Amino acid sequence: MYRRRYRDNPVKGDVLQETFLNSMAAWTNMLLFGATGPLKTPTGTCATAIESLDVACESIRSRNVKIAVVGGTDDLQEELSTEFSNMKATMVAQQELAKGYLPSQMSRPTATSRAGFVESAGCGVQIVMSAELALQMGLPIYGVVAYTQLAGDGVGRSVPAPGKGVLTAAREAPGALQSPLLNFRYRRSKLEEEFAMIEEWRLSQYAGAQDTKYDEAIESEVASRRSHAQWLWNGDIRQLNPSISPMRAALAVWGLTIDDIGVASFHGTSTKANDKNESSVINQQMAHLGRTEGNPLLVVSQKYLTGHPKGAAGAWMLNGCLQILEHGLVPGNRNADDIDATLQSFPHLLYPSEPIPVPGIKAFMLTSFGFGQKGAIVIGVASRVLFAALTRTAFETYRKRVEERARLADRAFQRAMLNNSVFKAKDNSVWKEDGRLQEPFFLDPQIRVLN
Repeated sequence: MYRRRYRDNPVKGDVLQETFLNSMAAWTNMLLFGATGPLKTPTGTCATAIESLDVACESIRSRNVKIAVVGGTDDLQEELSTEFSNMKATMVAQQELAKGYLPSQMSRPTATSRAGFVESAGCGVQIVMSAELALQMGLPIYGVVAYTQLAGDGVGRSVPAPGKGVLTAAREAPGALQSPLLNFRYRRSKLEEEFAMIEEWRLSQYAGAQDTKYDEAIESEVASRRSHAQWLWNGDIRQLNPSISPMRAALAVWGLTIDDIGVASFHGTSTKANDKNESSVINQQMAHLGRTEGNPLLVVSQKYLTGHPKGAAGAWMLNGCLQILEHGLVPGNRNADDIDATLQSFPHLLYPSEPIPVPGIKAFMLTSFGFGQKGAIVIGVASRVLFAALTRTAFETYRKRVEERARLADRAFQRAMLNNSVFKAKDNSVWKEDGRLQEPFFLDPQIRVLN
């Protein structure tokens, strides 16, 4: 009944702006607080998948979880599509057909003729964990998440209007580039000094201990101190010098610079406002952080092919970036037949319309913009940069584990496909069915289940 009323007498207003789950928090900020910069909320509309990734990475770093399944999803709904149209955010199919465009050509990010995004639907998923755990389990590592951030955009009167809050990922004080913390050898020497002090403390504890029952506690504290030192001098150098840009610091952990970012995956919705705003943001970040002129940042506008799935957008883009790292091929925007002349004012960006082979890409960046003026950014690093930090023996051990796991997984998947049993609902828990036997597993951190 609601659908019929809506179709026969559509509401001529931006109702969607008032009904999105995060709209209330967005309006509070845009109308009352005007806060700009890092933030966290339960959902990020079109930036939800990256918000999910950001929450997961923080949870893993704080050791609240070991493994996280992240991503986003969205579906097509008549009411939603009508409201997007009322906001003039989507293209009008009848008008596009009248202009001679085929359905496959109606999403044209960065093109002069772009006329709004094309809706799509689906889901995207990633599994994230610490590199240490992935190496131990022999899991394939397709990329390393070096940095994630969400940002609000300050005062506003329009929920769908894009903003520039994500610029804060490049915030940096003058002179930060001269910090010795950006030098890998300097950080390594400081880490070794701290390790030496930890070992000295360890020996002093054993010398003063009267009972071997404290041995486990001593070794546990040593491991904790070493882990903290490693994170301080490598994973979180901005804690030592907050004047360094978050983006620069994240890249420096892996011995990379802003020039090593080879690809920028754009939110690229094919709307007039977003494509120009996003290009401006990324170009300003590159200029502020001193990217070398003549080293173009290749722009990937994936939505020319996939359309805009809203909640799943960032997850699809992230999977696309991982494919670029794996295959060394940067996809072109097939529908970019005439790049908007206003985008020529962003000299650090290149908008290819054809695939470009670029083997050896070391890092990528991804930006996603959600309703409620929420921006998100991800800096990703190629897995081989991680592997380069391993000894040859450690890498060979890991490689064999990955190959064995892949062989077993392929066999299990093929068998499941043949038997139509890819989805297997469990009838019994790995714990005993008798509820009284579950408590020891839940209360004792040393107990493990072999299944």
